[in-house]
Amino acid sequence: MGRIVRTGVSFPEELLRTFDRIIKDLGIESRSQAIQEAVRDFITMNSWRIADEEVAGAILVHYSHEEHGIEERLTDAQHDFLSIIPSALHIHLSKEDCLLVIAVRGRALVVKELVRRLREAGKIKQLTYMIMPIR
Repeated sequence: MGRIVRTGVSFPEELLRTFDRIIKDLGIESRSQAIQEAVRDFITMNSWRIADEEVAGAILVHYSHEEHGIEERLTDAQHDFLSIIPSALHIHLSKEDCLLVIAVRGRALVVKELVRRLREAGKIKQLTYMIMPIR
């Protein structure tokens, strides 16, 4: 490991309280250690975005099927990326809400474009992903 650099981070009070509870539950020794782990996780989860390498993972889209036309637009976006989508799963969360889980495998730039297209499909509640380089 290289030289240690000090930095300051500002948190909303409630966020910090929740963070501290999780640190304690995980048995992490300090906020610094927890923040370092969180930054490493952030880099791992997002480094694929700055390189065009082979990646695999899942994209999760939480949306309301009551949003006019959103299911059709999400399906259209997936159909445009069949070469990188080996599978998708539709989960009914409630009478209104659905979760779409899209498995992906392909070039990072193509996965990035799929994420962009899904975001443009309409009003979604949340879009998150876990994408990892295939090394």
